[in-house]
Amino acid sequence: MRYRIFALAVLFALLFSHSVLAEQEADILSDSGILCLVNREKHLPKDYAPSDLVKPKVDTRKSSLQERIYMREEAAHALEDMFNAALTESALKLLAVSGYRSYGTQQVLFNQKAAAVSAATASLTVAKPGESEHQLGLAMDVQCPDTLTLSSNFAQTEEGRWVEENAHRFGFIIRYKAEWKSMTGYNYEPWHIRYIGVAHATAVHMLNIPYETYYEQVIRLPEYVLTQGNPYLLAGAVQDLINGDESILALLPANAPDTDAALRRASQRYLPEDTSYQQAVWMGYPTPVPTPEPRVDTDTEEYSYSQMEGK
Repeated sequence: MRYRIFALAVLFALLFSHSVLAEQEADILSDSGILCLVNREKHLPKDYAPSDLVKPKVDTRKSSLQERIYMREEAAHALEDMFNAALTESALKLLAVSGYRSYGTQQVLFNQKAAAVSAATASLTVAKPGESEHQLGLAMDVQCPDTLTLSSNFAQTEEGRWVEENAHRFGFIIRYKAEWKSMTGYNYEPWHIRYIGVAHATAVHMLNIPYETYYEQVIRLPEYVLTQGNPYLLAGAVQDLINGDESILALLPANAPDTDAALRRASQRYLPEDTSYQQAVWMGYPTPVPTPEPRVDTDTEEYSYSQMEGK
Protein backbone atom coordinates (compact mmCIF):
# COMPACT_ATOMS: atom_id res chain seq x y z
CA MET A 1 0.00 0.00 0.00
CA ARG A 2 2.79 2.40 0.94
CA TYR A 3 4.57 1.64 -2.34
CA ARG A 4 1.38 2.33 -4.35
CA ILE A 5 0.94 5.71 -2.62
CA PHE A 6 4.57 6.58 -3.34
CA ALA A 7 4.24 5.52 -6.98
CA LEU A 8 1.10 7.62 -7.40
CA ALA A 9 2.86 10.62 -5.84
CA VAL A 10 5.78 10.25 -8.25
CA LEU A 11 3.42 9.92 -11.21
CA PHE A 12 1.50 13.03 -10.14
CA ALA A 13 4.75 15.00 -9.77
CA LEU A 14 5.90 13.97 -13.24
CA LEU A 15 2.57 14.89 -14.81
CA PHE A 16 2.57 18.23 -13.02
CA SER A 17 6.14 19.06 -14.09
CA HIS A 18 5.33 18.14 -17.69
CA SER A 19 2.21 20.33 -17.67
CA VAL A 20 4.17 23.26 -16.23
CA LEU A 21 6.89 22.84 -18.87
CA ALA A 22 4.27 22.66 -21.62
CA GLU A 23 2.67 25.84 -20.31
CA GLN A 24 6.05 27.59 -20.21
CA GLU A 25 6.78 26.49 -23.77
CA ALA A 26 3.40 27.67 -25.00
CA ASP A 27 3.73 31.04 -23.26
CA ILE A 28 7.32 32.06 -23.94
CA LEU A 29 6.52 33.80 -27.24
CA SER A 30 3.07 35.07 -26.27
CA ASP A 31 2.27 38.53 -24.89
CA SER A 32 2.90 37.12 -21.41
CA GLY A 33 6.12 35.34 -22.40
CA ILE A 34 9.58 36.68 -21.65
CA LEU A 35 10.58 36.55 -25.33
CA CYS A 36 7.62 38.61 -26.57
CA LEU A 37 8.73 41.11 -29.20
CA VAL A 38 7.19 44.58 -28.98
CA ASN A 39 8.11 47.33 -31.43
CA ARG A 40 6.61 49.63 -34.04
CA GLU A 41 5.27 46.70 -36.06
CA LYS A 42 4.30 44.28 -33.29
CA HIS A 43 1.91 45.88 -30.82
CA LEU A 44 0.40 44.86 -27.50
CA PRO A 45 -3.39 44.93 -27.02
CA LYS A 46 -4.79 47.99 -25.31
CA ASP A 47 -6.04 45.91 -22.38
CA TYR A 48 -2.87 43.86 -21.85
CA ALA A 49 -1.45 44.01 -18.33
CA PRO A 50 0.85 41.47 -16.60
CA SER A 51 -0.78 39.47 -13.82
CA ASP A 52 2.32 39.13 -11.63
CA LEU A 53 3.59 42.68 -11.16
CA VAL A 54 5.69 43.25 -8.03
CA LYS A 55 7.87 46.06 -6.80
CA PRO A 56 11.57 45.12 -6.92
CA LYS A 57 13.49 45.86 -3.74
CA VAL A 58 15.86 48.39 -5.29
CA ASP A 59 16.61 52.06 -4.75
CA THR A 60 15.23 55.02 -6.66
CA ARG A 61 16.45 58.62 -6.77
CA LYS A 62 13.43 59.78 -4.76
CA SER A 63 10.73 57.93 -2.85
CA SER A 64 7.92 58.99 -5.20
CA LEU A 65 9.51 56.93 -7.99
CA GLN A 66 9.00 53.73 -6.02
CA GLU A 67 5.44 53.51 -7.35
CA ARG A 68 6.72 53.57 -10.93
CA ILE A 69 9.14 50.65 -10.85
CA TYR A 70 6.84 47.60 -10.83
CA MET A 71 7.95 44.66 -12.98
CA ARG A 72 6.98 41.07 -13.69
CA GLU A 73 8.07 38.97 -10.73
CA GLU A 74 10.82 37.05 -12.54
CA ALA A 75 12.28 40.23 -13.98
CA ALA A 76 12.01 42.06 -10.64
CA HIS A 77 14.07 39.41 -8.84
CA ALA A 78 16.65 39.50 -11.64
CA LEU A 79 16.87 43.29 -11.33
CA GLU A 80 17.48 42.96 -7.59
CA ASP A 81 20.29 40.50 -8.25
CA MET A 82 21.86 42.80 -10.84
CA PHE A 83 21.72 45.89 -8.62
CA ASN A 84 23.20 43.91 -5.72
CA ALA A 85 25.99 42.56 -7.92
CA ALA A 86 26.91 46.03 -9.16
CA LEU A 87 27.22 47.18 -5.56
CA THR A 88 29.05 44.17 -4.11
CA GLU A 89 31.33 43.49 -7.08
CA SER A 90 32.23 47.02 -8.12
CA ALA A 91 30.85 49.36 -5.43
CA LEU A 92 28.52 50.91 -8.02
CA LYS A 93 25.03 52.12 -7.17
CA LEU A 94 22.27 51.71 -9.73
CA LEU A 95 18.88 53.42 -9.45
CA ALA A 96 15.55 52.32 -10.92
CA VAL A 97 13.48 54.95 -12.73
CA SER A 98 10.56 53.47 -14.64
CA GLY A 99 9.24 49.94 -15.01
CA TYR A 100 5.73 48.87 -15.98
CA ARG A 101 3.60 51.43 -17.78
CA SER A 102 0.05 50.78 -18.90
CA TYR A 103 -1.25 51.53 -22.40
CA GLY A 104 -3.02 54.60 -21.03
CA THR A 105 0.06 55.93 -19.25
CA GLN A 106 2.11 55.49 -22.42
CA GLN A 107 -0.53 57.41 -24.35
CA VAL A 108 -0.22 60.34 -21.94
CA LEU A 109 3.58 60.34 -22.13
CA PHE A 110 3.59 60.24 -25.91
CA ASN A 111 1.02 63.01 -26.20
CA GLN A 112 3.02 65.22 -23.85
CA LYS A 113 6.21 64.69 -25.83
CA ALA A 114 4.46 65.21 -29.17
CA ALA A 115 2.96 68.47 -27.93
CA ALA A 116 6.40 69.71 -26.88
CA VAL A 117 8.14 68.81 -30.16
CA SER A 118 6.23 66.93 -32.88
CA ALA A 119 4.76 63.46 -33.27
CA ALA A 120 7.56 62.44 -35.65
CA THR A 121 10.29 63.69 -33.34
CA ALA A 122 8.56 62.29 -30.26
CA SER A 123 8.43 58.81 -31.81
CA LEU A 124 12.25 58.66 -31.83
CA THR A 125 12.42 58.72 -28.05
CA VAL A 126 8.95 57.81 -26.75
CA ALA A 127 7.06 54.74 -27.92
CA LYS A 128 3.46 55.08 -28.96
CA PRO A 129 0.91 53.24 -26.79
CA GLY A 130 0.95 49.51 -27.49
CA GLU A 131 4.50 49.75 -28.86
CA SER A 132 6.31 50.07 -25.54
CA GLU A 133 8.20 47.27 -23.83
CA HIS A 134 7.32 48.90 -20.53
CA GLN A 135 3.77 47.60 -20.96
CA LEU A 136 5.22 44.08 -20.83
CA GLY A 137 6.52 44.66 -17.31
CA LEU A 138 9.90 43.33 -18.50
CA ALA A 139 11.72 46.63 -19.07
CA MET A 140 13.35 49.08 -16.68
CA ASP A 141 14.98 52.45 -17.15
CA VAL A 142 18.03 52.79 -14.90
CA GLN A 143 20.31 55.62 -13.87
CA CYS A 144 23.09 56.37 -11.40
CA PRO A 145 23.68 59.15 -8.85
CA ASP A 146 25.85 61.12 -11.30
CA THR A 147 23.29 61.15 -14.15
CA LEU A 148 19.90 62.02 -12.76
CA THR A 149 18.29 62.39 -16.18
CA LEU A 150 17.87 59.69 -18.78
CA SER A 151 20.47 60.55 -21.38
CA SER A 152 23.15 58.89 -23.47
CA ASN A 153 25.68 60.22 -20.93
CA PHE A 154 24.80 57.19 -18.80
CA ALA A 155 26.90 55.07 -21.17
CA GLN A 156 30.02 57.07 -20.22
CA THR A 157 29.65 56.48 -16.49
CA GLU A 158 31.18 53.56 -14.61
CA GLU A 159 27.67 52.33 -13.87
CA GLY A 160 26.66 52.51 -17.52
CA ARG A 161 29.73 50.59 -18.62
CA TRP A 162 29.09 47.97 -15.94
CA VAL A 163 25.51 47.51 -17.12
CA GLU A 164 26.69 47.17 -20.73
CA GLU A 165 29.19 44.46 -19.76
CA ASN A 166 27.15 42.57 -17.16
CA ALA A 167 23.40 42.97 -17.68
CA HIS A 168 23.20 39.73 -19.68
CA ARG A 169 24.39 37.75 -16.65
CA PHE A 170 21.03 38.53 -15.07
CA GLY A 171 18.85 38.17 -18.15
CA PHE A 172 18.81 41.77 -19.43
CA ILE A 173 19.86 43.29 -22.74
CA ILE A 174 20.55 46.87 -23.78
CA ARG A 175 17.60 47.15 -26.10
CA TYR A 176 18.35 50.28 -28.13
CA LYS A 177 21.97 50.76 -29.15
CA ALA A 178 23.11 53.65 -31.35
CA GLU A 179 24.17 51.41 -34.23
CA TRP A 180 20.77 49.69 -34.27
CA LYS A 181 18.63 52.80 -34.81
CA SER A 182 17.68 51.84 -38.36
CA MET A 183 16.38 48.50 -37.06
CA THR A 184 14.78 49.51 -33.75
CA GLY A 185 13.57 52.95 -34.84
CA TYR A 186 14.73 54.57 -31.60
CA ASN A 187 17.62 56.76 -30.59
CA TYR A 188 20.37 55.39 -28.37
CA GLU A 189 19.03 54.48 -24.93
CA PRO A 190 21.80 52.92 -22.79
CA TRP A 191 19.52 53.23 -19.76
CA HIS A 192 16.72 51.01 -21.14
CA ILE A 193 17.18 47.33 -20.28
CA ARG A 194 14.85 44.51 -21.25
CA TYR A 195 14.54 41.12 -19.56
CA ILE A 196 14.54 38.04 -21.80
CA GLY A 197 16.14 35.48 -19.46
CA VAL A 198 19.81 34.71 -18.89
CA ALA A 199 20.34 32.18 -21.69
CA HIS A 200 18.82 34.39 -24.38
CA ALA A 201 20.35 37.61 -23.04
CA THR A 202 23.78 35.99 -23.01
CA ALA A 203 23.28 34.79 -26.58
CA VAL A 204 22.24 38.28 -27.73
CA HIS A 205 25.25 39.74 -25.90
CA MET A 206 27.58 37.26 -27.61
CA LEU A 207 26.14 38.06 -31.04
CA ASN A 208 25.78 41.83 -30.41
CA ILE A 209 22.72 42.11 -32.65
CA PRO A 210 19.35 43.87 -32.26
CA TYR A 211 16.67 41.84 -30.55
CA GLU A 212 14.57 42.05 -33.74
CA THR A 213 17.30 40.19 -35.64
CA TYR A 214 17.68 37.60 -32.89
CA TYR A 215 13.93 37.10 -32.52
CA GLU A 216 13.42 36.63 -36.27
CA GLN A 217 15.69 33.59 -36.23
CA VAL A 218 15.24 32.11 -32.78
CA ILE A 219 11.49 31.64 -33.28
CA ARG A 220 12.37 29.14 -36.00
CA LEU A 221 13.73 26.80 -33.32
CA PRO A 222 11.51 24.32 -31.46
CA GLU A 223 10.00 25.47 -28.18
CA TYR A 224 12.12 23.09 -26.08
CA VAL A 225 15.21 24.87 -27.44
CA LEU A 226 13.76 28.26 -26.46
CA THR A 227 13.08 27.10 -22.92
CA GLN A 228 16.07 24.79 -22.33
CA GLY A 229 18.79 25.85 -24.75
CA ASN A 230 22.16 27.09 -23.48
CA PRO A 231 23.71 30.38 -24.67
CA TYR A 232 26.27 28.76 -26.98
CA LEU A 233 23.59 26.72 -28.72
CA LEU A 234 21.23 29.68 -29.04
CA ALA A 235 23.89 32.08 -30.31
CA GLY A 236 25.40 29.54 -32.69
CA ALA A 237 22.06 28.45 -34.11
CA VAL A 238 20.90 32.02 -34.64
CA GLN A 239 24.18 32.97 -36.33
CA ASP A 240 23.96 29.96 -38.65
CA LEU A 241 20.39 30.81 -39.58
CA ILE A 242 21.35 34.44 -40.25
CA ASN A 243 24.11 33.13 -42.55
CA GLY A 244 21.61 30.96 -44.40
CA ASP A 245 22.82 27.66 -42.92
CA GLU A 246 19.70 25.75 -41.84
CA SER A 247 21.37 22.42 -41.04
CA ILE A 248 20.93 23.03 -37.31
CA LEU A 249 17.17 22.60 -37.75
CA ALA A 250 17.71 18.94 -38.67
CA LEU A 251 19.62 18.40 -35.42
CA LEU A 252 16.79 19.96 -33.41
CA PRO A 253 13.55 18.42 -34.71
CA ALA A 254 10.32 19.69 -33.19
CA ASN A 255 9.26 16.12 -32.39
CA ALA A 256 12.56 14.96 -30.88
CA PRO A 257 11.88 11.83 -28.76
CA ASP A 258 14.66 12.81 -26.34
CA THR A 259 15.01 16.59 -26.14
CA ASP A 260 17.98 16.48 -23.76
CA ALA A 261 19.91 14.27 -26.14
CA ALA A 262 19.02 16.57 -29.04
CA LEU A 263 20.22 19.62 -27.12
CA ARG A 264 23.48 17.93 -26.16
CA ARG A 265 24.13 16.73 -29.70
CA ALA A 266 23.38 20.09 -31.31
CA SER A 267 25.41 22.01 -28.73
CA GLN A 268 28.60 20.13 -29.61
CA ARG A 269 28.76 22.11 -32.84
CA TYR A 270 29.18 25.39 -30.98
CA LEU A 271 30.95 24.64 -27.70
CA PRO A 272 34.50 26.04 -27.30
CA GLU A 273 37.14 23.35 -26.78
CA ASP A 274 37.55 24.20 -23.11
CA THR A 275 33.80 24.26 -22.33
CA SER A 276 31.73 21.25 -21.39
CA TYR A 277 28.03 20.92 -22.10
CA GLN A 278 27.28 21.24 -18.38
CA GLN A 279 29.29 24.46 -18.17
CA ALA A 280 27.32 25.83 -21.11
CA VAL A 281 24.06 24.97 -19.35
CA TRP A 282 25.25 26.75 -16.21
CA MET A 283 25.73 29.90 -18.28
CA GLY A 284 21.96 30.01 -18.59
CA TYR A 285 21.55 30.66 -14.89
CA PRO A 286 22.09 33.93 -13.00
CA THR A 287 25.62 34.18 -11.71
CA PRO A 288 27.02 32.83 -9.53
CA VAL A 289 26.05 29.44 -10.90
CA PRO A 290 23.46 27.62 -8.77
CA THR A 291 25.85 24.83 -7.81
CA PRO A 292 29.62 24.35 -7.96
CA GLU A 293 31.13 22.12 -10.60
CA PRO A 294 31.17 18.40 -9.73
CA ARG A 295 34.09 17.51 -7.49
CA VAL A 296 36.72 15.39 -9.23
CA ASP A 297 37.78 12.59 -6.89
CA THR A 298 41.50 11.98 -7.26
CA ASP A 299 41.50 8.90 -5.02
CA THR A 300 42.26 5.61 -6.73
CA GLU A 301 39.31 3.83 -5.10
CA GLU A 302 36.12 4.12 -7.18
CA TYR A 303 32.54 3.14 -6.46
CA SER A 304 29.70 2.36 -8.80
CA TYR A 305 26.26 3.81 -8.13
CA SER A 306 25.01 0.37 -7.12
CA GLN A 307 27.79 0.06 -4.54
CA MET A 308 27.08 3.50 -3.13
CA GLU A 309 23.36 2.76 -2.80
CA GLY A 310 24.17 -0.23 -0.63
CA LYS A 311 26.04 1.82 1.98
